[in-house]
Amino acid sequence: MSEILDDPEEIRRLDQEAMLTILQSFDQQLEEALEIGLQAKLSTETRTIQNILVCGLGGSAIGGDFLRAYLGTDLNIPLLVNRNYSIPGFVNESTLALLCSYSGNTEETISAFHEAHQASCRIICLSSNGQIQRLANDHNYPCLQIPGGFPPRTAWGYSAIPLLVVFSRLGLISDRCDEVRRSLSWVRTRIALYGLESPTEENAAKKLALDVYEKIPIIYGSQDRLEMVATRWRGQFCENGKQLAYSSSLPEMNHNEIVGWKHPARTLRQFMPIFLRDRNDHPRVQLRAEITREFVAEKLGSCLEYWTEGESWLERLWTLILLGDYASVYLAFLNQENPTPVPVIQDLKNRLKEHQ
Repeated sequence: MSEILDDPEEIRRLDQEAMLTILQSFDQQLEEALEIGLQAKLSTETRTIQNILVCGLGGSAIGGDFLRAYLGTDLNIPLLVNRNYSIPGFVNESTLALLCSYSGNTEETISAFHEAHQASCRIICLSSNGQIQRLANDHNYPCLQIPGGFPPRTAWGYSAIPLLVVFSRLGLISDRCDEVRRSLSWVRTRIALYGLESPTEENAAKKLALDVYEKIPIIYGSQDRLEMVATRWRGQFCENGKQLAYSSSLPEMNHNEIVGWKHPARTLRQFMPIFLRDRNDHPRVQLRAEITREFVAEKLGSCLEYWTEGESWLERLWTLILLGDYASVYLAFLNQENPTPVPVIQDLKNRLKEHQ
């Protein structure tokens, strides 16, 4: 199957909406996203912000997950990513509510907007168009307008980086713009390593796609750090690769899920466990990952492990995020699928509209 991944004509046949071209321009997306955050018109109100609620689904929510993982303990107030129609009961006038919908028409996010408005939150919206943008304008809330025309899952840089800039402009964190700019050369290096022109024998993303082909990946990352990347990989394998995948986190899986790696023994051979690692994971989580990986490998005969690379935490995050994004597209090609269309999601939305 590896010959497919080094065949430009076959790739062009399958990649009809040029998903690989979008991935190749991720560095440009980050540069544009910085400017969107810097140029955004924000309210001058000075209410104390005691917590942050990011409301979104799918590709519009992963930006919030990224911020939570990237900022870690540098953010000294709680940040919750809310993937639901309703908002938590603690939300009030001291909450910064970020309503994120790439299309602007995500019904769960629209519902959450109305509840956040009723709760007198400090609201900032992020969208390319649609109802969220109109609601923001109607109520005089700031709205970060990001470019349209992309599959939402490919625009997550637009969803994450403007919010990062907004956090610094509101005094919630130190300015991270220079760190993002410094990481761009690293991003370009990863794009070159994982891109189509890099042959399979030298390309970690193509090898990963081959390893999970005809398997069900189960991706594990450390709680609050690489759990976000595991979630991203799961979503990308499903949406781009059209292949079922799951994700979980350590240490939580050691307290329940690990027991399930026993039955049904024959079916377990269809799974491919993947462990995502970083040198700054908690030392006890590092030990747990080693022991768990050995245990699972004994059951299945093999498992995969990927470590972050790079100096800064941001560079290390880019390493694994881009690896998973590229691998998911190559997985689509192995499955003889066009990675871009997601007709089942559109069909679901259409059926939901019938019951409004």
